[in-house]
Amino acid sequence: MFNPGLEIGQILKNADIVEKFKCGNMGGMRRSKTTNTLVIVSDYTKGIYHDKWIGGVLHYTGMGKSGDQDIRWSQNATLADSDFNGVDVHLFEVIDAGEYIYCGRIELVDKPYADMQPGEDGNDRKVWMFPIRPVPDNDVKKPPMFVFKDIEDYKSRGKNVDSEYAKFLEENKKKKVKNSSAVIPVQVSKPEPKKIVNAPDDIEAKTVNHKKYGVGLIKKVEGPNIVITFKSVGEKTLNYEVCMKNKLLEIL
Repeated sequence: MFNPGLEIGQILKNADIVEKFKCGNMGGMRRSKTTNTLVIVSDYTKGIYHDKWIGGVLHYTGMGKSGDQDIRWSQNATLADSDFNGVDVHLFEVIDAGEYIYCGRIELVDKPYADMQPGEDGNDRKVWMFPIRPVPDNDVKKPPMFVFKDIEDYKSRGKNVDSEYAKFLEENKKKKVKNSSAVIPVQVSKPEPKKIVNAPDDIEAKTVNHKKYGVGLIKKVEGPNIVITFKSVGEKTLNYEVCMKNKLLEIL
């Protein structure tokens, strides 16, 4: 596993990412064979892709600016297969232009799904959304406008968030604001700090069945996380609360 030597929440410049990960300097998905990593960037300042945090999970838009996206094309395939291809995936978020916030290593928490978004040319097209989450989970800074408590919260107030943010960017562009993302409008009050739920100690050494990874054995409990050795994919560190809340894990 590649360790970039970064702290969660640390802010880097684009050149720093290139140096650390030995990857390219452009695009939202950057593969490096030297470090065997995939760097993915969720950039809210450009308004091209429409990523959202829902219930602690980032729904990340795949690669391809116009036309229907292909899940087997380029780094879409790398991310889709990241559970078993041995590639470490690391996430950065850009809330202020040119500042890349390190969010840590991520894993898929569910299968990618198709959605509709406008492309760079303004025409609707099919995109692939990847449900991902930092592992282990953390409280890295997120843009409040794109954070939703759960799917019901998203349905109630997230319908027009993309168009509203696009208008916000366009207005700033007209005003010739140098940093168009200096202030992101906040629609909700600051949420209560998330209560950490620790996994019970007595589940250590028990056999489990994961919805995606199959049968495994709980190797150890580390606070809110559990380390499981699966027959199919080897060792995984998972958040206990997320697994149980989303019915991903059954203790046999």
